Parts: sequence; structure tokens; C-alpha cells
Amino acid sequence: MIGRLRELARRKQALAARSAAQRATLAAALQPVASRLAMLDRIVQSVRQRPVLVAAAAVALVLLGPRRLLPWALRAAPFIALLRRG
Repeated sequence: MIGRLRELARRKQALAARSAAQRATLAAALQPVASRLAMLDRIVQSVRQRPVLVAAAAVALVLLGPRRLLPWALRAAPFIALLRRG
């Protein structure tokens, strides 16, 4: 009985070490993707905080089209940046 318990304890330690190694390998493999996912998370969070603004932008895009909207967006970008700072 004691031999069986020792074997189980040894297997538990081996599995814990193997699991830690797998977690480290997985974390290293996902590191390049993590920054992209963080950026996507910030975008989603911004959209959730400003649903009316996003809806207005979508309507403007549909009504005006991207060719007409892009020059306006480029003109507005510096002003928006100034408003964010202040």
C-alpha cells in the first residue's frame, strides 16, 4: 500500500513538472500573438465604450462611401488628437 502511494506521489510530481513545462512552451509560442490580441482587446473595449460614435461612423461610411469619408477623417484626426489630450 505504501509503495502504491509513493508511486502515485511520484507520478503527481512528474505530471506537475510536465504541465509546467507545457505551460512555459505555450506561453513562449503565444508571445508574438499576445500583443496583437491586446491591441484587438483595446479596440473592442473602445467600441463598447462608444457605441453611438461607432454607429455614426458606420452610417457615415455607408452614406458617403470610403472615398469621400477618408479626406474628412484625415482632416479631423489632428483635432480629435488635440481633444483627447486636453
